[in-house]
Parts: sequence; structure tokens; C-alpha cells
Amino acid sequence: MIGVIFMKKLIKLIILLPLIFPLMLIQIGETHGNEKDENRYKIVIGDDINYPPYSYIDSNGNPTGFNIELARAVGRAMGYDVEIRLDEWSNIREALETGEIDAISGMFYSKEREMSYSFSTKHTITNGDIFTQNNMEISSIEDLYGKQVVVQRSDIVSEYLQGLDLNIELIEVPTVYEALKLIEDEVYQYAGLLKLPGLYSIRENNFKNLKAQDLELAPQDYSMAVKKGNEDLLMLLNGGLHVLKATGEYEEIYDAWLSIYEPKTLTATMRRYRGLLAIVGLTFITLIIMNLMLKHIVDRRTKELQNANQILFKNQEELRIVNGEMEAAIEEAIAMEEELRKQYNYLMESEHKLKTSESKNRAIIDALPDIVFTISEDGIFLDRQANENNDMLLSREKIVDKKLEDIFPLDIAYLGYQKIKSALQTGELQSFEFQLEERKDEFYEIRIVKSRENQVIGITRNITTDRLYKREIEYLSYHDHLTGLYNRRFFDERLKKLDTESNYPLCIIMADVNGLKLVNDSFGHLMGDNLLKKFSEILKNICIKDEVICRIGGDEFVILIPRMDKVEAEDLINRIKHRCEGEKIGSVELSISFGWDIKRHAEEDIHEVFNKAENYMYKRKLFEGPSMRGKTIKTILNTLHEKNQRENEHSRRVSELCTEFAKALSLSEREVEELRTVGLLHDIGKISINEDILNKPGKLTKEEFDEIKRHPEIGYRILSTVNDMADMADFVLCHHERWDGKGYPRGLKENEIPVQARMIAIVDAYDAMISNRSYRAGMTYAEAVEELVRNSGTQFDPHLVIIFVEKVINKEV
Repeated sequence: MIGVIFMKKLIKLIILLPLIFPLMLIQIGETHGNEKDENRYKIVIGDDINYPPYSYIDSNGNPTGFNIELARAVGRAMGYDVEIRLDEWSNIREALETGEIDAISGMFYSKEREMSYSFSTKHTITNGDIFTQNNMEISSIEDLYGKQVVVQRSDIVSEYLQGLDLNIELIEVPTVYEALKLIEDEVYQYAGLLKLPGLYSIRENNFKNLKAQDLELAPQDYSMAVKKGNEDLLMLLNGGLHVLKATGEYEEIYDAWLSIYEPKTLTATMRRYRGLLAIVGLTFITLIIMNLMLKHIVDRRTKELQNANQILFKNQEELRIVNGEMEAAIEEAIAMEEELRKQYNYLMESEHKLKTSESKNRAIIDALPDIVFTISEDGIFLDRQANENNDMLLSREKIVDKKLEDIFPLDIAYLGYQKIKSALQTGELQSFEFQLEERKDEFYEIRIVKSRENQVIGITRNITTDRLYKREIEYLSYHDHLTGLYNRRFFDERLKKLDTESNYPLCIIMADVNGLKLVNDSFGHLMGDNLLKKFSEILKNICIKDEVICRIGGDEFVILIPRMDKVEAEDLINRIKHRCEGEKIGSVELSISFGWDIKRHAEEDIHEVFNKAENYMYKRKLFEGPSMRGKTIKTILNTLHEKNQRENEHSRRVSELCTEFAKALSLSEREVEELRTVGLLHDIGKISINEDILNKPGKLTKEEFDEIKRHPEIGYRILSTVNDMADMADFVLCHHERWDGKGYPRGLKENEIPVQARMIAIVDAYDAMISNRSYRAGMTYAEAVEELVRNSGTQFDPHLVIIFVEKVINKEV
């Protein structure tokens, strides 16, 4: 083991000798020049007075630590006396800048500091860590988000944590000891400190409930430093460090002060003996290379022998094959006579089958709409077969023995020659489509296949129907069937094609029809479709240049316009808005929300531009939509009352009675107004019920009554689209629920039903009983009251019935 260490050090000294030799000459020259002076040349090196285990004052009042021992060792190696001075860090840096000291034994490297100092070869790498109590675990630095962390003031870890975007609150203290003490005493949970000073303080102060989390924060090179320009001293320091590392003294100092804080891992051991390992590795690699070379030579010779054996085996196999072929030839000659006899019989049979086949082929041709040609390689028609009703081309007598150019225009004839040539050369099916001058509205297809070495079969068919159907399919695949505009598929494809620099600025305009769902729910999808068609017609009339108009969703449209800037885009939108003003479908106004954005540069993502336009449109819809929905609600109500005057009068009376009912319950003014409005709107869902059912004079059938029972849900959907009417929508939904749970649509009972809905149910039933109908006369007030009381506790809330009868009806009577 001692011999290995000696050899390792000797190799390092030999490698470093060219670097150290000039430094030794400088040292000898300086020593010779001062040989009359009894004292050797002295270097003053400073460091932080409170930075254990790197630099500090021991219990005897002497400077000590890793940095101090390393500085003294460098001086010994280079033949200089070293004087150590320890002070506050700021004072030490000021002393270096004023020349009171020559160097600092330990300073973190940074680009900013390099402007004022020159740094030696790094002698250590130091990093920070998070210290906690033993029972705590941190998986990453992100776990400290929003936490309080104790740090040493002006420390590099403090700067690192402050630069993170983790909302960390830093608690600054002067020393590492004070920071760890606060964690030990459970005043705080986390401390961010340099790892080795932290571990040193834990050990020296016998802290039992602290540990490092091994997060390795802000790793930094740690070097000796001199004032900028003092390159001679820097060279001496670097030389000393290299000598210490070559002789192993550096590792002894490192092990004595710092290695006790490192985990004893394989990586650390390999780092210490990396030189020796390198020599062993090179030797091992050399042996591997030699082994591979020998293996390659053996493999090559083995392969040559295998090839020779394969050639010999192949020759033997060929000889066996030749012998077999000769035997087979003899047997074939014997069998040939037998085969010739069979062939004669086969020919006779084939002639019979050919005659039968010709009859079948004739029947097939008569049944097909195609014309079959036999054409020579020179383009001469040899035959023509078709049924008698096919008048697509000339008769057989006028086409046989004619050339292609005698029958077809030159462009079609030339294409025919090319396809005949390809079919004969490749043996593959060839085809092309064509039109005839005398039949411009019809399309034909000819398929050509090789039949003999110098002949082809051509089959021609009228494909007009197929072509028109294909065109229709293509149109439908790229167009919206309702509006005739382009659809989402076309939009996606065209957006990619237009996304080129020649089209910039590329403008995307989004448009959304406000209240479409409300219109569909209230007036039916036919009314909504007419709104969409009207808006589509407006877009077609205004966008007549390069605009691409697409309907990409139920109520969403998009316009793509290449080479359009902001001013032009706003002008186009204003023109569309102006055209939409005052447009109505029936009694429903057309209301559109717009949004837009422009791609001006190639580096912009076109999909992001689309999203911005869409988001802008939705923002506009938030402001414009509610107003439109409110107008639509009024339109729905007016339309319902125009359809059925009885509903108008009934809603007005229910609204007035609900107002009195709310006042009798001493509700707030807002609640009174809310009930008044709900009374007016409670049957708004009947807008979607067939008018014949609403106005039917006789008793409704079960199916008709089931249709009527849909109106609370329809009313709920209509009112829930308006933000201010969300609560009222619930009251409308529940106004036909019963106290005993047998109502509709949800079967709620008792207090599960909103009190407002229970009140409307009483008022609605009371007004229906006292109103005259075509099939019966209205009840008297007394009869209606008796009916309410009789159904109290089953259909109606018994408490509310008493209040309604005593404080509303009796008051009215």
C-alpha cells in the first residue's frame, strides 16, 4: 500500500515538474536577492474570523481551520513565511483592496468578483443546504414555498433563496450557530446555510435534533484570491496548490478538516485515488484492445475457413442437382408423349368450351353498360363489343381498323397511347378519364389492361353520375349543410395554407350569435336555423374579396382575411354590425358578438392568435349576451301572449296576487318584486307547447297533458340563461311540485320545494279555478277557497294556504 502511494505521488510530481520549475526559479531568485536578510520573504493572507471549519479563532486564541492550514502549507511548499490575519469579512476584503494583506485564503468565485480579484485554481466546491429537525423530510426546494427560512446575513445561500420565486420569508441572523440554535429550539423549522459550516456547528455544539436535507443548493467554486493584477503572487499560489495536490498533502489537510462531513461513498473514494485508477484503467483498456485485435484476427481466419467450406459444399450440391436434372429429363421425355396425347384431347374440349364461353361473354356484355375494345400496341381498334342500347361512341363497323386519333381528339388519343405503352410494359392496370366535345356534360373513364404481348383490352364506361355524386360528397365534406359556408374541416386545412409570410398580416375574426340556445329552446330550432342563415347571408354580401368565411360550431363563425391590418379589420366588423342592426327573424332580433386578432410575424403561433380572437369574442359576449337574452325573454313573453290572450290575463292576475301574497308574508321589497316577476313569467315555458293544445276547448288527452307538463322545465332552461334570473328559474321549475311529493317534474315534497314556488302553486291554482274556460264556468270565491283548504296538506303547503285565504283572498273579497 505504501509503495502504491509513493508511486502515485512520484507520477504527479513528474507531471507537475514543468509547471513548478519556473516558480522555483522565481523563488530562488528572490531568496538569493535577500540572502543578506535574516528573514525569508513573507506573505500576509487573510480570511473571515467566524467561518468554521474554514477559518476561525480556536479556544487558545489562534487562527485555525481548513483555509488557514492550506495557506500555511502553500507557503511552506513555495518557501515563504505566511502571516495569518482574521477579521470581519468586509474588513478582510477592504484590507486586500488597500494592500494591507496580499491574499485571501478562501473566496467564492463569481463573474462580478472577477472584475476586482484574480482567483487561483479552486481548492474546494462548497454548496448550501436546508437544515431541519430530525423528523422532517424535504424532497425539493419547492417544498419551501411560502415558508419562513433562517439564513446567515449576506451569505451566498441567503442570496440564492432570495432569488427564487418561491415567496420565501428570510429570517436573517449574524452567525451559523444562531441560525441552527433557532431550529434546535423549534422557534423555526428551516435554516438555509452553507453545508459544511452547518455540519461543523452541529458537531461542535452537540446539537442532537438537527440534520441536513442533502439538497445541494448553489454549488460554488472556492479559491484563493489576490488583487486584480497581482499575477506573480497568483502563480505562486497556484504552484503551491499543485505541489500540495501532487504530494498528497492537500488530501491530508482536506481529510483532517472536511472529509468527516462527507458521506463515505464509492464516488468519494474514487475521486481520491483517480490518478492510480486512471493508470490501472489505461492498462486494462490496453489489454482489452489487444484482446479485441487477437479476436478479430481469429474471427477473420475462422470466417475464411467457413467460406471455403461453404464453396466446397455448394459445388457438391450443384453436382447433385445436375444429376437429378438429368434423371428428371429422361423421365420428362418418357412422359412427353403421354402429355401430347392429353393436350390434343384438351384442345378439342377447349374448342367446345370456347364456343360456350363466347355465348356467355356476349350475354355479360349485353348486361353491362360498358364498351369493350381490343386495341393493338399501335393504337388500332381490333374489336368493339357493347350492348345494342349503348350509343356512347361509333358503331363497330365505323371504329374497327381505325386508329385512336381517327376516333378521339388528339389530346385524348395521345394519352391513350401512353397508357397502352405502360400497360404492355408493366402489366398493370392503367386508366384515365375524358370528355367528348359533342357531350360536354358527360364524363367517361377507360381502363386498359394487357391481354397479349402486343394487345390490350380497353373498357369504357359513362361515369357522369359517379362524378357528380363525388362532387356533391366533396362539397358536403367542406361546407356547412345549413348555411352553405365552409365548415370546420375546411377551416383547419385553409388556416395551415394561409399561415405563410406572403399573407401577413393574417386577420382572424370570430363571431358568435347571441342567445341562439335560448331561441332554439323557446321558438324551436327552425327559428334558430333562420337566424344562422340570415347572418350567413349578411357575411356573404359584405365579404366579397379574399375573405374565407366558415361556420365552425353551432353558433360560431370565423373569417380569415390575408393581408388585412387592424384598421381594415375594425372597419369590416363595423360594417357587419351595421348591417345586422334591426335585422329580425320573426320577432327575434339578430345580435352578434365579435372578437379578432392578427398574426403579423412568422414566429407567432397561428393557433395562439386564434385563441386570442376567440377569448376576445367571449369577453364581448359577456357584456352583450345578457342584454340580448333579456330582450329575447320579453319577446318570448309577448309571443306567448299573442298566441293565447288567456295566458296573458292569467299571468297578469297571478303576478298581482303573488305581490299581495308576498306583502302578507312581510317579505322584503326585493323579494316582493321578485315574486311579482315570477308570477308574470311562471308559464313562459308554454312558448314551446303546440298552440292547438294551449287553445284546446275540451279536456286534454294523456299525451297532450304530458306535453303541457314539460313547460316548467322549458321555462327553467329559458330563464336560467339570464344571470339575474337564476333564482327565479328555480321557482318556475318547481311551481307544479306538490306538498305530498306527487307533483312534477322532480317529485319534491314539503320544504324541499322553494317557498316561492309553493306560493306560486297556490296562486296559480286559485286563479285557474275562478277563471272561465270554454268547457266550464269559473268557480265562486267560496268554492275556490273550499278547494284550496280541501287540498291543503296534500297538494298545497297548509300554512301558506291559511295565510293566502285569510290575508289575500278575504282582503280582495
